[in-house]
Amino acid sequence: MTSTGPARPLLASLLAALIAACSAGLPDTGAAPNVAPAGPGTAALRVLVTKSDAGGPVSGAHVCVSRATSAPICADSDRDGTATLSAARGTDFVRVNGPSEQRWQEATRVIDLSSGSGALWVELEVLRRISGAVRDENGKAVADATACAHPAKDEATVCARSGGDGKYGIDVKAGIYRLEVSGPPGGRLVPQWARGRAFLEEADVLDARTTDVPDVDVDLLHGVVLRGVVRFEGKIVEDAQVCLRTLAAPLPLECERTDKQGRYAALREPGQYYVWVVPPGNIRAIPQWFDRAATGVGSTPVTLNSDRTIDVDLFGGTTIRGRVATTDGEFVANALVCFDTPFPTGRICRETGGDGRYTITTRPETYVINVIPPEHSDLIAEYWQRARTWPEADEYRVGTSDATLDLVMRRGTRVTGTVKNKREIGVAGGYVNFWDDRGIAAATQTDAAGRFELVVLPGHYRVEAFPPFVGNLVGQVFESDIPSLSELNIVLDDVAP
Repeated sequence: MTSTGPARPLLASLLAALIAACSAGLPDTGAAPNVAPAGPGTAALRVLVTKSDAGGPVSGAHVCVSRATSAPICADSDRDGTATLSAARGTDFVRVNGPSEQRWQEATRVIDLSSGSGALWVELEVLRRISGAVRDENGKAVADATACAHPAKDEATVCARSGGDGKYGIDVKAGIYRLEVSGPPGGRLVPQWARGRAFLEEADVLDARTTDVPDVDVDLLHGVVLRGVVRFEGKIVEDAQVCLRTLAAPLPLECERTDKQGRYAALREPGQYYVWVVPPGNIRAIPQWFDRAATGVGSTPVTLNSDRTIDVDLFGGTTIRGRVATTDGEFVANALVCFDTPFPTGRICRETGGDGRYTITTRPETYVINVIPPEHSDLIAEYWQRARTWPEADEYRVGTSDATLDLVMRRGTRVTGTVKNKREIGVAGGYVNFWDDRGIAAATQTDAAGRFELVVLPGHYRVEAFPPFVGNLVGQVFESDIPSLSELNIVLDDVAP
């Protein structure tokens, strides 16, 4: 709650006045301050309201103090941003709203006035508005659609619904956002990221750091529904994943989960799709492609021009069990153990439990085994027998009999950082690769805020940072020595500066 810039001397003087007022009572300023009348059993509360960005006073802020069992007492801040109220002695709740001329983030505080008068400094943040209209492919306004602004940092997503005219407005804190829009319940409109994108990495970047962002209009397409029931050995399967991948573009799988009755429903744009069903880890069933294929190469595309029902009967396989531990014997929870076939469509991963145990059921085949460490750990992602890449990995043969395979992970140096463009906007879905004399040592992708983390052994590396498959940024390559702890902040240039 600090501020910088030209407003700092003014803010310092205001804070000094606030402290003086708290210790000496209300000052004689020659003008009538905004004061709520005092009464018996009360204490004076003086509140200074300033702007979070510039630090200057906020005139006309609405300040209310109350207790759980009493009506609020309110006053507006004057020109120097202060308001003085008479509050009940004890623990009081303070709520501050900015003046109505602008949109502000409401602030709440708790103060103990048991010993007498008190003072608070409250910073208010000006809100920015992301707005636009939601329509269908025929240009008709879509009412009750949900528009959600996803911040490019660890803050809550903010959503709003469109009105009868299809227009929406989302009030957000200053920052970088990406917009996700979904249709009303039962509207059968396919959700999308603005504008016209299927995934977050493709979404338009909305810069609301200094101004509102208007005219973010979105056209939603009517879709069709693929539904059905997933069973294994005649019993319904809850929490299975039914994943679809379009043939129209090189896009990842999108998945839905079955409910307690084994039912699933997937709303998609009309087209052709591959369908992959992945059972939960608590049954001895194996993943299956439509139509009853064990591998993606043997799958049959599903044509979705209208609603369609496909029920799935899973079949069983061989179960491999084991434990994942570090080199010093500590069991690893929440790691992913992945069995990968020569064709990537056969990959299946399961998470380790709190005791490091995992269970994978799959078909008889030759696999390479990859262990992905839990997030924010210092464990190295490696293949079985410490291979670093898929071509180097030793093969593991799964037959028709169940087997046990324990796995060991090494510790390394955790490297964190960000990838941004020159406008300080995080690059979502970017690629970061670390190379040494043996080849690729580690690789990862950035999150929605452009952050990344990976783990390598201390040493000298060539670092590559590339933008995602959309955008107009140039990759960067540089050398870096990684000590026991490291952080890298990478800036990518524009294609056309």
